[in-house]
Amino acid sequence: MTASIGMTAGHWLEATARVDALLREGARVSVLTQSGCAGCASRKGCGTGLLATRRKARPRQLTIETSSDLTVGQTVRIGLPARRFLQGALAIYGLPLVTSLLAGGAAEAWLAPGHPLVPVAFLAGLACGVIGLALWGRCQPGSYRPVLLDPSPP
Repeated sequence: MTASIGMTAGHWLEATARVDALLREGARVSVLTQSGCAGCASRKGCGTGLLATRRKARPRQLTIETSSDLTVGQTVRIGLPARRFLQGALAIYGLPLVTSLLAGGAAEAWLAPGHPLVPVAFLAGLACGVIGLALWGRCQPGSYRPVLLDPSPP
């Protein structure tokens, strides 16, 4: 996926995908992996080439909602607003981190420093953050799904 600089409403993370199946609500697509640049091919640089070789065994499949007329095997361009991607990443990493640090800090403050229950409280806070994240994700089922940008990319 490619990212644009900045976080305005017009910036998208984009990828090219192939339509695998037509569904009642849209289509199931497989994201086509990028092979990387010459630096990735020589296993130097960012590592996109290494990740692409490891992912060849199982392509990423997504369901997109669309009313466009698509055909199986067609190449399409899908995208996710950059702001939504950032919000999702902050939620996935931030919520469990904050709840675990709060629980561990509270246990450290209430119990003696170095008490054996402090790590247990930290792990309980981490579990509460993960459960909270799962519940939050159920309230926003379609907010973090890619959308069809162009049914026929160049």
